[in-house]
Amino acid sequence: MKPQHFHTLLLELIDENPFAIRAVLKILEVQFTDAIPTLAVTIESTPRLLVNLLFIEEYCHTESQIKAVIVHEFLHVLLRHTEEQQRMTPARHLAFDAVINAIIH
Repeated sequence: MKPQHFHTLLLELIDENPFAIRAVLKILEVQFTDAIPTLAVTIESTPRLLVNLLFIEEYCHTESQIKAVIVHEFLHVLLRHTEEQQRMTPARHLAFDAVINAIIH
Protein backbone atom coordinates (compact mmCIF):
# COMPACT_ATOMS: atom_id res chain seq x y z
CA MET A 1 0.00 0.00 0.00
CA LYS A 2 1.21 3.46 -0.85
CA PRO A 3 0.83 6.41 1.56
CA GLN A 4 -1.44 8.24 -0.92
CA HIS A 5 -3.90 5.32 -0.99
CA PHE A 6 -3.95 5.30 2.82
CA HIS A 7 -4.69 9.05 2.87
CA THR A 8 -7.49 8.54 0.32
CA LEU A 9 -9.12 5.90 2.54
CA LEU A 10 -8.69 8.16 5.56
CA LEU A 11 -10.55 10.96 3.77
CA GLU A 12 -13.31 8.55 2.69
CA LEU A 13 -13.66 7.40 6.29
CA ILE A 14 -14.05 11.00 7.45
CA ASP A 15 -16.85 11.51 4.92
CA GLU A 16 -18.56 8.25 5.96
CA ASN A 17 -18.26 8.58 9.71
CA PRO A 18 -19.03 11.82 11.57
CA PHE A 19 -17.14 10.63 14.65
CA ALA A 20 -13.96 10.28 12.61
CA ILE A 21 -13.65 14.03 12.11
CA ARG A 22 -13.39 14.60 15.88
CA ALA A 23 -10.41 12.25 16.05
CA VAL A 24 -8.82 13.74 12.93
CA LEU A 25 -9.04 17.22 14.43
CA LYS A 26 -6.87 15.98 17.29
CA ILE A 27 -4.51 13.95 15.10
CA LEU A 28 -2.74 16.46 12.92
CA GLU A 29 -0.06 14.13 11.60
CA VAL A 30 0.01 10.71 10.01
CA GLN A 31 3.45 9.12 10.17
CA PHE A 32 4.36 6.02 8.17
CA THR A 33 6.90 3.90 10.01
CA ASP A 34 8.06 0.35 10.52
CA ALA A 35 9.08 1.16 14.11
CA ILE A 36 5.71 -0.20 15.28
CA PRO A 37 4.22 -3.55 14.27
CA THR A 38 0.68 -2.34 13.41
CA LEU A 39 -0.98 1.07 13.85
CA ALA A 40 -0.92 3.25 16.93
CA VAL A 41 -1.69 6.68 18.23
CA THR A 42 0.88 8.41 20.38
CA ILE A 43 0.16 9.47 23.93
CA GLU A 44 0.65 13.23 23.84
CA SER A 45 -1.47 16.39 23.71
CA THR A 46 -1.56 16.27 19.91
CA PRO A 47 -1.43 12.54 19.13
CA ARG A 48 0.10 11.28 15.90
CA LEU A 49 -1.26 8.35 13.96
CA LEU A 50 1.58 5.91 13.33
CA VAL A 51 1.00 3.50 10.46
CA ASN A 52 2.97 0.45 9.43
CA LEU A 53 2.01 0.01 5.77
CA LEU A 54 3.55 -3.48 5.69
CA PHE A 55 1.07 -4.58 8.38
CA ILE A 56 -1.81 -3.24 6.30
CA GLU A 57 -0.57 -4.98 3.17
CA GLU A 58 -0.21 -8.31 4.97
CA TYR A 59 -3.32 -8.39 7.15
CA CYS A 60 -5.90 -6.03 5.64
CA HIS A 61 -7.35 -7.57 2.50
CA THR A 62 -10.14 -5.05 1.84
CA GLU A 63 -10.59 -1.31 2.15
CA SER A 64 -13.21 -1.98 4.84
CA GLN A 65 -10.61 -3.79 6.94
CA ILE A 66 -8.20 -0.87 6.54
CA LYS A 67 -10.91 1.55 7.63
CA ALA A 68 -11.70 -0.66 10.62
CA VAL A 69 -8.13 -0.47 11.92
CA ILE A 70 -8.16 3.30 11.40
CA VAL A 71 -11.44 3.55 13.33
CA HIS A 72 -9.87 1.44 16.08
CA GLU A 73 -7.09 4.02 16.46
CA PHE A 74 -9.56 6.92 16.22
CA LEU A 75 -11.54 5.42 19.09
CA HIS A 76 -8.42 5.52 21.28
CA VAL A 77 -8.43 9.28 20.68
CA LEU A 78 -12.19 9.74 21.13
CA LEU A 79 -12.17 7.70 24.35
CA ARG A 80 -9.29 9.88 25.56
CA HIS A 81 -6.79 7.03 25.90
CA THR A 82 -4.14 9.30 24.36
CA GLU A 83 -4.47 11.70 27.28
CA GLU A 84 -3.21 9.19 29.85
CA GLN A 85 -0.40 10.66 31.91
CA GLN A 86 1.04 7.37 33.08
CA ARG A 87 2.77 4.72 31.01
CA MET A 88 0.24 2.32 29.50
CA THR A 89 0.60 -1.16 30.96
CA PRO A 90 0.06 -4.15 28.66
CA ALA A 91 -3.02 -5.18 30.66
CA ARG A 92 -4.57 -1.72 30.45
CA HIS A 93 -3.82 -1.51 26.72
CA LEU A 94 -5.41 -4.93 26.17
CA ALA A 95 -8.50 -3.83 28.12
CA PHE A 96 -8.79 -0.63 26.05
CA ASP A 97 -8.41 -2.63 22.83
CA ALA A 98 -11.09 -5.10 23.94
CA VAL A 99 -13.54 -2.28 24.64
CA ILE A 100 -12.80 -0.63 21.29
CA ASN A 101 -13.15 -3.89 19.38
CA ALA A 102 -16.52 -4.49 21.08
CA ILE A 103 -17.66 -1.03 19.97
CA ILE A 104 -16.57 -1.68 16.39
CA HIS A 105 -18.32 -5.04 16.25
